[in-house]
Amino acid sequence: MLKPAELIRFFKEVNEELKKVTWPSKELVKNATIAVIVFTLIVSVYLWGLDIVFSKVVDLLFK
Repeated sequence: MLKPAELIRFFKEVNEELKKVTWPSKELVKNATIAVIVFTLIVSVYLWGLDIVFSKVVDLLFK
């Protein structure tokens, strides 16, 4: 178990490390989020299409 002094030192060190972080701009975060959403939608539609095609092929093979 951590002693209170060790816990205080830990949080001070965490605070110092967080000051060193270079945070991305809001614009960069917004653009990256949009890119991820668009890419996810494209892949989802592609996989949905493949699912339909393979379902039809399996139906034809086992009909």
